[in-house]
Amino acid sequence: MKKSKMIYLLGVVTLLGGLVSCGGDSSSIVSNSSSEDGITIRFWHTFGQTITGGIESYIEKFQKLVKENEGVDVTIEMSYQGGYDDIENKIRSGFSTSNTPTIAVAYPDHVADYLSNEGTPGEYVVNLDDYIEDEKIGLGQEEYFGDQGKDDFVSAFMEDGQSYVNEGTYSFPFMKSTEVMFYNETLLSSILADYAPGNSGSDLIKKYLEGLSWDDFMNLNRYISEHMKEYSDTLLVPCVYDSDSNLYISHSYQEEIPFISIGDDGKGSVDFDNDEAKAMATELKNDYDDGCFTTRGIIGEYGSNYFKSAECVFSIGSSGGAGYQSPTNSTFDYDICKVPYENNNQLYVSQGPALTLLKSKNYTDAENKAKIKYAWKFLKYITSTEVNADLCFNDSEGYVPVRKSSYETDFYNELMEYDDQFAHNAKVVIEDINGTYVNTACFAGSAKARDEAGGILTALFAGTDTVDEAFAYAKQQVLLAM
Repeated sequence: MKKSKMIYLLGVVTLLGGLVSCGGDSSSIVSNSSSEDGITIRFWHTFGQTITGGIESYIEKFQKLVKENEGVDVTIEMSYQGGYDDIENKIRSGFSTSNTPTIAVAYPDHVADYLSNEGTPGEYVVNLDDYIEDEKIGLGQEEYFGDQGKDDFVSAFMEDGQSYVNEGTYSFPFMKSTEVMFYNETLLSSILADYAPGNSGSDLIKKYLEGLSWDDFMNLNRYISEHMKEYSDTLLVPCVYDSDSNLYISHSYQEEIPFISIGDDGKGSVDFDNDEAKAMATELKNDYDDGCFTTRGIIGEYGSNYFKSAECVFSIGSSGGAGYQSPTNSTFDYDICKVPYENNNQLYVSQGPALTLLKSKNYTDAENKAKIKYAWKFLKYITSTEVNADLCFNDSEGYVPVRKSSYETDFYNELMEYDDQFAHNAKVVIEDINGTYVNTACFAGSAKARDEAGGILTALFAGTDTVDEAFAYAKQQVLLAM
């Protein structure tokens, strides 16, 4: 895999070096002027060292392309701000002090909170529709920043940034992930030899798991829970589910149970306090009580810690963290598949970093326009076919690109030839899950709704609340946040 990455990178450098433009930009949004000399753009992010290094290398290339093709000096300054909650809190507090970046990593739910802070529409958050469709600098309009248009984006990823109370696009997909299931192939082969004879061996195990419903999966885990010590001295639990919230939300949508929505009045609506949702949560509680699985909300750590030490058979977590699941000292073989689902309704929660553009009252209107214009061009550049493929496949721990054309690159095809976790992970997300994602409504309080959905299950599993108490508390907390 290392060799193919090096060949690919050389090809990218050659491609970028060979692109030229037919002159300066004359955008209908903002034309070149003296105010665009020496533009500095602040970029607040949450990335780890590897992704940061990859983006920084493309910042240098972007700045060079702008200078060569438009004669404008642009500087993009990356600044790490901690986790997603940290960056959201800093931006929200920054609105009152005019200390906000032009580009920020954000979950769509957090962008909804930014929008709710506006006194007038567009005060802080940029509606990207004005740029996406622009005849001069819109998607696909400038070859040296990527010549593919809007239709090249995976539709569910683009729609994720459009599910707001305000009409428009307020967050832009950058890298994406979803939930996948990692399984201890060595241990599962022995278990299936007794539980489901004829399904042992790598190919047969994969086929067997692909055919499991969620109920089938719980029955398998129930058997494992009852016979753990017959198969391994290290096993503590059959399965660890990383996100209590995603467990609730994915099952809610798979069973077509209302969660949250935006009503006809254009306001957010809390819909999850209903009998069907309570029955669903009760069933998951019963499976938990039977020892079928545990969650990070209960054990306080990621399933990868259990999985690497062979303390669980299955670990359900983000495809963006595939690189963290490798077993300690390669003590067993493992593989990856999609998570079994309910009601024959394959739907998964869409995850991964998006980018949003923000105005600051610390700048004049002309300065904001110039910064946003080149911040937009940078968004186009890092989501262009080759660049996005490189950043995801080469610099992340399992994220996938947001463009369809990125899956047609030489590097993707070479990646698929390798028999490693990154290739298997990408194949599951791109080919098996194939865009069947849940995009929940985004409004002030929707982030709290996600948290409280997980809190319902955590409280039920821990036995601290009855089902009625857990749902009532969760609804109250969301309403307070709206």
